Amino acid sequence: NNRGGRPFAPLQALLPATRLKNWVDEVYAISRQLETIQKDDNDRLMILTVQRINERLSHPLKLFQGETMVKNNNKRTNPTTTKVSTSTTSAAVAQLATGISSANKDQYRMNRQNFNLGDKMTAMMNQADVERQWGMLQYAESKREEGNEMRGAFNFYTRQLTFADDYVLTASREERKNMIRNDELPTLTAVIGSDLDRRDLDRNEFLTSIDDATAEAAFLVKEHNNDGGGRI
Repeated sequence: NNRGGRPFAPLQALLPATRLKNWVDEVYAISRQLETIQKDDNDRLMILTVQRINERLSHPLKLFQGETMVKNNNKRTNPTTTKVSTSTTSAAVAQLATGISSANKDQYRMNRQNFNLGDKMTAMMNQADVERQWGMLQYAESKREEGNEMRGAFNFYTRQLTFADDYVLTASREERKNMIRNDELPTLTAVIGSDLDRRDLDRNEFLTSIDDATAEAAFLVKEHNNDGGGRI
């Protein structure tokens, strides 16, 4: 199938995230009822609805139901649109769980080709330090997942992404000319890194929103109980 150069993962990788979306949609549907209830000035129905929301947010759905990581065997994508070829390396796989990506390693090797022996040794030591830090970051991330299945659902999908050996440059024609002229085309690893960073930001923003909503619903229910059943 033509994916237009977009990264992809096995369908199974989306199952936990799909369950998460269905759960969020359910909570959102309940919250939409508050608008109508507020207009009707129905205090009793208001608190009952907030309690329902609090109940759902306080007891999220079990997102993992036996799913396991699928080995993707470095599968390639073959986009037919205009693309930028960055190297002749094998497909870049986001191996977030086991170490730094193969694309990064290939890029390091290419960068060292014209170095003298001393510079090659220094570059190899720098690469080893980067991989060590990468491993520490991924270990810390895995520990955070243990108590948060929502975070795990996002990461479960991201870890199984496969990226193409090429990327589609969406800059304007003039910008493309300038980038080529000035040798400023982004490397494959930079493009993949930017994509993964964006996914991390989106994940963190989502998790923060859920935490905020959960805290707000719990606060409203607590305040109602403390006031002896007063208005929210």
